[in-house]
Amino acid sequence: FPVIPIGNIILDFSLFVNTFIDILYKKRYTLCCEQMFIQLFKFLRGPIMSSRTDLLVRISELYYQQNLSQQDISKITGISRPTISRLLDEAKETGVVEIIVHSPINKNPQLSHLVRTTFGLRDAVIVAGDYEFDQSLTRCAHCAVDFLSTVLENNMSIGISWGRALEALCDVLEPTDYSDYYNVTVVQMVGCLGTGNPRVDGLELALRLSKKVHGTYSNIYAPVYVDSELVYSYLTAEPQIEATLKKAGTVDIILTGIGSLNDANGSLYKSGCYNAEERKELMRRGAVSSLLGRMFDINGNEVQLDSRYVISAPLEAMRTPSWSIGINASAARLNGIHPQFVKF
Repeated sequence: FPVIPIGNIILDFSLFVNTFIDILYKKRYTLCCEQMFIQLFKFLRGPIMSSRTDLLVRISELYYQQNLSQQDISKITGISRPTISRLLDEAKETGVVEIIVHSPINKNPQLSHLVRTTFGLRDAVIVAGDYEFDQSLTRCAHCAVDFLSTVLENNMSIGISWGRALEALCDVLEPTDYSDYYNVTVVQMVGCLGTGNPRVDGLELALRLSKKVHGTYSNIYAPVYVDSELVYSYLTAEPQIEATLKKAGTVDIILTGIGSLNDANGSLYKSGCYNAEERKELMRRGAVSSLLGRMFDINGNEVQLDSRYVISAPLEAMRTPSWSIGINASAARLNGIHPQFVKF
């Protein structure tokens, strides 16, 4: 055994150990004394700590800088593994250890927590900063893509709506990030807008997204609204549309924008699906937002459209997937974040 210097004292460690063993063997001392010697033995084995902070620093260095396990640190210091765990937690709580996540997009964790708890969501990510709408939407789309990569698995199906949010998601999604996936199906859950920019319509979005994730797609070749019940019955009974609507009710993940009657730039309004007077009437009846082409009130109850039949999955389909991911970059659309339909 080595000779250990402690301040101005030189301790012969072999003498200490032999004396320690002799005392325990002859049982000259009580258990209290034995515990005292054990603690002293542990103290001499480990570094001499001048304060609690020194201890926290030392434990943190071993764990974070030297990448030792808690069990290894326990062997070195003589401190039990549960205590090591508590010390590491204390080091973070007292600021000895500061964990910084270097994300390409800055987020606001405090506001994320507030939104999650206020709206009853499973999770929420709030992008930090003040940007123009297009910039904000692109950054939100990046976050949605990052999150999608953590929950998507092989043999899953992704249900989509339409709109600028999903266009932005398809723009930023890199196919190389999803090259290892197989048998992923993209399902169009709502009929087509039929006018305006085809890049925001469900047909093209389903095709683009399926290519990005190296999967297949299933489309609804029909408008989102029809005026005739007979036409509605005929279209929804068409085998390909019927099969797609059935798939839409069993998807694993939903990707959607958040519609709003307050937003004059909304896809439904811009495509001419309803006019200003009809929008006012829907709002008078309590409609606050739309998903899958269906209006709903603040309590999540559907507000029926007069003389219009919706070709889409029902609102109940938003409740069944493991994740319903809503992408929003507009304050005008906050009413559309309803926990019955959106979980992230």
